[in-house]
Amino acid sequence: MTKSTISLFVLAALILGTHLISSGVRAQTAATPPDPEPPTKSSDQELTFLQSVPTNFETHIYVADEEGARRAQIIIDIYKLLETDPSIEKVREYVADGYSQHSTMLPDGPQPLAMLFASSVKQYPVAIDVHKVAVVGDFAMAHVNFRNLDTADPADLGIAAVDMYLFGEDGKVVEHWDTLQNVPTHSANPNTMFLKLYEEDK
Repeated sequence: MTKSTISLFVLAALILGTHLISSGVRAQTAATPPDPEPPTKSSDQELTFLQSVPTNFETHIYVADEEGARRAQIIIDIYKLLETDPSIEKVREYVADGYSQHSTMLPDGPQPLAMLFASSVKQYPVAIDVHKVAVVGDFAMAHVNFRNLDTADPADLGIAAVDMYLFGEDGKVVEHWDTLQNVPTHSANPNTMFLKLYEEDK
């Protein structure tokens, strides 16, 4: 066998070996699954934490001035009224006759609001937990939990709500928006839907 023949065999072996190594690397890479993406849908998450609702808490109020503090107190007073004695006359002290309602559950005006809560208060131990109130100018936002609106079950987790209000020139509430969610029994985290966890540096 000549030197040129041996050189051809060596060259062929090198080419074949390189191809096999490259194929093996590709096969190994293809066989290694990528890191799983974190679940983005609630149905794909492990809802392993029992949900709880705090009943011993402090209402956090966020305002910039005395007028904001006064309006925040009006919002808190409205909720207190709705959970205890929501007569039409008393509700009208806080809610304007031209009250525009954006919640799909109620018509406009203070009367439907009063009637809805009066019906619940007569039948159930209604509790409205006001966790946060923030006021910016004429707008107020409240983060609340409506408990026992339609059940006497002491374990009722309630309805989590974010309410937004607009104050009119006479100091009464003239407009309302909300978003509502039944508090579920389980969660993907242990933080609850209401507590404020972050503490500012002193």
